[in-house]
Amino acid sequence: SSGINAEWPLRPGKKAFTELKNKSVETATRIKAVDNQVEQCKNRGKHAELTYMEVKQTSGATKLYESVGRMFVLETQDTILEQLKDRAAMSRESIQKLENQKVYLSKNLKESENALRELVESKKTTIAK
Repeated sequence: SSGINAEWPLRPGKKAFTELKNKSVETATRIKAVDNQVEQCKNRGKHAELTYMEVKQTSGATKLYESVGRMFVLETQDTILEQLKDRAAMSRESIQKLENQKVYLSKNLKESENALRELVESKKTTIAK
């Protein structure tokens, strides 16, 4: 019985510490996921740009096909070029949104780390007294 009473004041601190630590780990994981998504968008955008340059160099007589599911559809050069421009633009927009999300998550992570640091410091000063 006395062991439970001795631990009782520490529990709110432990709970707060655990919650802050979990929040920090979760936020760091989300930041890594956003970084991976940014890389994927950069790769898709680069692929679209390179393909655009190659298609632009083809003559008007070259047959160009677009993949639709498991089949290919004959398209005009202008249509293909427009679609590639759109893909590159969408990739740039996605990257911008993800970068904004990363800034927000980084701020949250910094706040969580500061709160953890303050909690640890307050426990140290409480124990020192």
